[in-house]
Amino acid sequence: NAGLVSFLDFLVGCNGEMLMGSGEGLEEGEEYDDIDFPKLLKDNVGKELELLVHNIKSNSQRLVKITPSTTWGGAGLLGVTIRLDDYGGADERLIRVLSCEHNSPAAIAGLVPMNDYLLGTTSTSFDSDQILAEVLMVHADRIVELYVYSSESDVVRVVTLMPTLSWGGRGLLGAE
Repeated sequence: NAGLVSFLDFLVGCNGEMLMGSGEGLEEGEEYDDIDFPKLLKDNVGKELELLVHNIKSNSQRLVKITPSTTWGGAGLLGVTIRLDDYGGADERLIRVLSCEHNSPAAIAGLVPMNDYLLGTTSTSFDSDQILAEVLMVHADRIVELYVYSSESDVVRVVTLMPTLSWGGRGLLGAE
């Protein structure tokens, strides 16, 4: 309901405070005064929080109101996967689909050459093609869900595919 976009939105503040300490005024050997976000969520179950969200695609920030809940029907308090990450250079951690071979796992999954960018899975960002290759190998002949950004529709979607060597062409995916 909050309109957060996987892999493109980064939570940078909450209720007027930055989540990561700035380091200003620190003496040598002192630690950053970061906010413990999981604890903040637990301490505010049922209370509205105002999150400052930075979107790397539009290079813009917006405020989003969200209420942590234990009764929404799923795991966690927000219904999103959150991990500590650096958004500096995140727009460069995309793998563009250049081509898909006919009847390949990529084509069957609906990947669109020159428009789609592979972002990652719920647990892994594709910071390199090597990481993508590792994920595909681990999921060979098994279904895996990938987050894919479409430059045509400007939407991140989940694509289900099954990487396999038995599709009749090159590679597990059949795409470059």
